[in-house]
Amino acid sequence: MSITTGPGKKFLEEMFLGIHTLSEGSPSSDVIKVALYGPNAVLGPTIDTYTTSNEVSGGGYTAGGDILTGLTVVGSSGSSRGDGAQFADPYVNPTDDMTILVSGVGVRGLMMYNSSQSDRNIFTLDFGTTLTPTTGILLTWGLTNVVELKDALIPLLGNTI
Repeated sequence: MSITTGPGKKFLEEMFLGIHTLSEGSPSSDVIKVALYGPNAVLGPTIDTYTTSNEVSGGGYTAGGDILTGLTVVGSSGSSRGDGAQFADPYVNPTDDMTILVSGVGVRGLMMYNSSQSDRNIFTLDFGTTLTPTTGILLTWGLTNVVELKDALIPLLGNTI
């Protein structure tokens, strides 16, 4: 069992189809959620939609996850060509820190997904170890104190450098 960090493969394609409206405050902004998973979860870029399989339960956590606010897409310059998307450093940039209440259960990773668009997977993240929080997990993301753009949390096209 494992969690692989990376953007959802279908999400990358769907951005060009106009399926996702990610920037908060833009017309028809989608609802983006973050769900937590235990150490036996199988998650990664090839999982197309949110799944309840091995999602954390109990400890104050509500199935389905919490709503993410302050979401924008950074690095919008680029084009779509026959050989795939060509963008200069595109990143999903959550600008608001987020605390998810959960305690006493093992948490290994997360899935960020679009609950407004058939629960489509945006990004999965492996924490690298199983955490057992006592009050919750604070997710600090965004570009604050990042020296290079490639160091941001959620690069959409993998390593761009």
